[in-house]
Amino acid sequence: MKDNIYVLLLICMGGLFMLVVSFVLIFIRNQNKLLKKQSELQQVAIRHQQDLMKTIIVSQEAERKRIGQDLHDDVGTALSNLRITIEMFNDAATAINREFSGSCKNQIDKIVQDVRHISHNLSPPGIELYGFIGTLEDLGEFITSTGRLQVNIFDNTNSYADKLGIDVSLSLYRVLEELLNNTMKHANASVVNINFDLAENCLLINYHDDGQGIAAADKAKKGMGRQNIESRLNVIGAVYEIDTPGSTGFNMHIRLAADKI
Repeated sequence: MKDNIYVLLLICMGGLFMLVVSFVLIFIRNQNKLLKKQSELQQVAIRHQQDLMKTIIVSQEAERKRIGQDLHDDVGTALSNLRITIEMFNDAATAINREFSGSCKNQIDKIVQDVRHISHNLSPPGIELYGFIGTLEDLGEFITSTGRLQVNIFDNTNSYADKLGIDVSLSLYRVLEELLNNTMKHANASVVNINFDLAENCLLINYHDDGQGIAAADKAKKGMGRQNIESRLNVIGAVYEIDTPGSTGFNMHIRLAADKI
């Protein structure tokens, strides 16, 4: 009788153990399915966010292009016509009027140059015609000509950077344009070096200025410019890193995998 009871107890304990193990295995399997589903939903949300951001950026660039063309075609043409009109009366004018008309022409020339610069900033015309590096070099030459900053661009990729798609090129151009603007506004720098290299099947972009650098307290802050940079890099699948404070000047390293291009 006692032997039978012990056998029944062992059978019951074994059954309970198997039942507990079954529940644990089912729980683990369900948790794995739940985690996998959450991961899939998270990836879908990330892709949706990237697609939405890409749509916003494309819309912004289309509007920039329209405004830039309107400035260049309408305002630029009107100013050029005004200058021609003033020139027509220059021969018959008195010395005082000639001096005045000369001053007006100088002001108009300056406004035309400013309008052209603004329209080019809104919609850089050279990317499709001259490639990414050529357009960036044009921007660097313009900034250098102002005397505010010396911009040096070194392409060590054997023209690989010029093979980027238009969306990638435009995003990188806007990122570097934002960095240059920040350097001129805040860094008190004299020289900027932008290097393009290839390593480990990635396009590497190193941006360095010799300014006052970035403080530790400011490194974690993300202003509008920093958010725009992150948004554009996220859309094209690029990552970036800012050197720790204490290094000379400001350094940003951008990495873009070849499969993202």
